Amino acid sequence: MRYALIVLLAAIPITVQARDLALQDALRLAEAHSFALKRAEAVRETARSGLRAARSDRLPVLSATAQGSYVSFVPEVEFGPLPAQELGTHDNYQADLRLSLPLYTGGRIAGGVGAAGATVDLYDALAAADHDRLAYMTRAEYLTLLRTDRMLGIAHASLTRAQTVSRDAHSLYDAGAADSVALLEAELALTRVTFAISQAENARRASELRLLTYLGLDPAETLTLTDSLSQPSEQSWESAVDSAKPEIAAANATLGIRRWRWRASKSDFLPALSAMGGYSYGKPNLDRFNNTWNDYFTVGATLTWSFNLGGKSVYNRQAAFHDLEAARLDREQTIENLSRDARLAVEQLKLSAARYTSAEAETRIARDNFRLASVQHRNGTLTSNRLITIEADLTTAEGSLAAALIDYHIALSAYYYAVGSDLLQKGDEL
Repeated sequence: MRYALIVLLAAIPITVQARDLALQDALRLAEAHSFALKRAEAVRETARSGLRAARSDRLPVLSATAQGSYVSFVPEVEFGPLPAQELGTHDNYQADLRLSLPLYTGGRIAGGVGAAGATVDLYDALAAADHDRLAYMTRAEYLTLLRTDRMLGIAHASLTRAQTVSRDAHSLYDAGAADSVALLEAELALTRVTFAISQAENARRASELRLLTYLGLDPAETLTLTDSLSQPSEQSWESAVDSAKPEIAAANATLGIRRWRWRASKSDFLPALSAMGGYSYGKPNLDRFNNTWNDYFTVGATLTWSFNLGGKSVYNRQAAFHDLEAARLDREQTIENLSRDARLAVEQLKLSAARYTSAEAETRIARDNFRLASVQHRNGTLTSNRLITIEADLTTAEGSLAAALIDYHIALSAYYYAVGSDLLQKGDEL
C-alpha cells in the first residue's frame, strides 16, 4: 500500500509557479551574477593596491641586517719589540639598521604615483563600461523573450481564427455551399497553425533558457515578464555622446598614464637625493684592535647621478613621448567612433519608429480585411482558400507589428548605450 501511494504521488504532475520578472529585477540579477563585473572589481582592487604601493615610495625605508662569521686568518702588525697585534678577530658579529628618506628624485616618484592613480581611473572606467554593456545585453535578452511571448500569443490567436474558419467551412459544406476541398484546405490551415504554435513555444523556451542562464537562475524555472512596452513617440533624438561615457573616460585615463610616464622619464637626467641615518652594533665594530662590543650612529645624505653612455635615457624619453602621442590619437579615434555609432543609433531608431508606424497601419488594414472576408465567407461569396490566405496575411502583419515594437525598444536601448544615457540602467524605461 505504501509503495502504491509513492507511485501515485510520483505520477501527479508538479506545477512550478512561474517567476514574475520585471526588467529592473532582471538588471539587478544580471549584475549580481555577472562574472565580468566580479572580475572587473578584482582588477580595480589590484589597481588601488598599486596606487597605495606607489604612494609608499615617498615614505622612509628601514632596513636591518645582521651577520656572524668566523675568519680563519687574521693579519698581524708588529711594532718593533712589542708583541704582534692582530687586525681584527676570528669571530665577527655585526648588526646594522639603516633609515633612508627620498628628498628629491627628479619626478620619478611623482610620476609613479600619477600613473598609478590614472590606472585606477582606467579600471574604474572599464568596470563602468562592463556595467553598461551588461545592462544593454540584459535589456536585449529581456526584450527578445518578450518578442517570443508576443509571437506565441499571435500564434494562438491565429489558431482561434483558423478554428473559426474550419467551423464555417463545415457549416457551408453541410449546407451544400462548399465542397470537400474547402474542408481539406481548412484542415491544412489548422495543421500549419498548430505546428506554428509548437515552433513558437520552442522559440520562447530557448529564449527563456538564455535569459535564465544570463541572470544566474535555475534553468528549470519559468518566467512571466511583467513589463509592458510603450508605443514609439515622435521626438528628436540627440546624437551627442556624454563626455562621461566610460569609453571616453578610459581613453582619458590611458592618456593620463602615458603622460605621467613621459613626465617621469626626465628623472633619468636628474640626480637623486636622499637623507639617511643608521645605527651599527658589533664585535669588533670600528675598533679593529680591541675584541669588544661597540656601536655608533651615522647621519648624512646620499646624492646619486648616473648616465648611460649609450643614450638609453634619451631613447626612453623619446619612446615615452611617442607612446603619449599614440594614446592621444587613440582617444581622438575613440571619440570619433563613438560619435559615429551615436549617429547611426539615432538613424536606426528613426527607422524602427517608422517601421512600427507602417506595421501598425498594415495590421489595421489586415484586420479589417479579415473581418470583411469572414462575413463574405459565411455568406458563401468567398472561398475558404481565399479566407485562409487573408488570415495568414493577418497573422504575418500582427507578427511584423509585434517584432517592430520590440525592435524599436531594442534600438532605443542601443541608442541609450551609444550616447551613454543613464536611462540604460533604469528598468522602467520601456
